[in-house]
Amino acid sequence: MVEELPEALSAAGFAFRAGVAQGLTPGVLRGSRFAKPYRGIRTVDEPATLIERAAAFAPLLRPWQCLGGVSALAVLGLPVPWRLARSDDVEVVSAKERSRPDRAGVRVRRIAAERMIAWDVGGIRVASAPLAWALMGGRCSVHELVVLGDAIVTEAKRYPERRLPGPLATMDDLRAITDRWTGMNGASALRSALPRIREKVESPRETDMRLFIVDAGMPEPDVQVEVHDPATGLLLGRADLAHRDARVVEEYEGEGHRSKAQWDRDIQKYRAFERVGLHVVRATKRDLVPSPDRWCADLAAVLQRRTR
Repeated sequence: MVEELPEALSAAGFAFRAGVAQGLTPGVLRGSRFAKPYRGIRTVDEPATLIERAAAFAPLLRPWQCLGGVSALAVLGLPVPWRLARSDDVEVVSAKERSRPDRAGVRVRRIAAERMIAWDVGGIRVASAPLAWALMGGRCSVHELVVLGDAIVTEAKRYPERRLPGPLATMDDLRAITDRWTGMNGASALRSALPRIREKVESPRETDMRLFIVDAGMPEPDVQVEVHDPATGLLLGRADLAHRDARVVEEYEGEGHRSKAQWDRDIQKYRAFERVGLHVVRATKRDLVPSPDRWCADLAAVLQRRTR
């Protein structure tokens, strides 16, 4: 009996036949030592998250298949809408007229082979970012598609959870796949979302905040605005969002702002902004969830006062 898992086998998930090839006996592979999340797959522990289930299933993917749907979003590190994140299924895209995976816990979407554009991310075959975005067109709201689009086209180096350096695609890439998606499920939602996508966004909540502002009838703020001291030209910091004419900036305070060092930097930045005549309006998750109405009303009042 082989006591240690061979290095060639991924702890994330490996095929039964690969285990045998590496010296594990069928008896060991069928026993209690390994979890069996999918027929033909073994893992050291039972996969518990979207990305763990995706990684576990990956060895079963054929050359004409790749991960799609929320599984692709998880592997790419793109924002998964919370209402879809609770699914336990692995989602696979398979070329039409080819075989499809037939296993419990697997959801399959079939598309024409010429639409299939797959990337290798850490050894996992996954839909490219533009394809992953298009595939969600029939399942996401326009708001959710804008959040995904912002996450795809941003150059931000610290976009939360994203696993690849950005941008993952350009606006031209998203326009091209939107044009090719005509007649497909979700095409209308993609067309509506596309003109609302903005570059430079640094978190999903920044997108939420911008969309809430616009949907409440206020002018659209600029994204990630550099603020300089007009007297010295010194860069004072960047604002998440800014209404330049009203000299109002909007800042989202997420989990990353809770460390002492970041808190100190924020206080200094906001003080500097106020010193050069900017009014800072801050928001936390509680301001936006479950409803942003009160926060938007307060912001609208500030904008009205400062644009008289």
